[in-house]
Amino acid sequence: MSGSSLFGRLERAADPSSSGRSVYRAQDLESVVLEHLGRLLNTRAQSSPTVPDYGVAEVSELLHEFPDANGVMQRTLKQTVAKFEPRLKNVQVRMVEDAEGKDALRVHFEITGQLVFPNGNRQALRVTTSIDPSGSVELG
Repeated sequence: MSGSSLFGRLERAADPSSSGRSVYRAQDLESVVLEHLGRLLNTRAQSSPTVPDYGVAEVSELLHEFPDANGVMQRTLKQTVAKFEPRLKNVQVRMVEDAEGKDALRVHFEITGQLVFPNGNRQALRVTTSIDPSGSVELG
């Protein structure tokens, strides 16, 4: 998506004729935040040399916390999103049951919060996630 990267934002901000310099449409900002959440939640902590705590812990590392692994994962997701996605405020994460009952090996969470626009307006955001045994996170 145009403008989602740092270089895209800088390029747009440098263009005096750009109409998108500081105005976001709701779906644009939501898309950018969801794209970032996907990258953030699929990055393993300690894998970024410049920001070692960016991302989430390896799922296999959390297994030693069993039977509290789901609670630990829930707290980890909440702390990670709250820390690295400043456009999302009042972040809450809760574990949800698989409604269809067919993904027994996946753990499902719902992330909610308020999307904050540059002008201060807020919009509710809710995204469901599923984490497979390899630690891959899928946003739904």
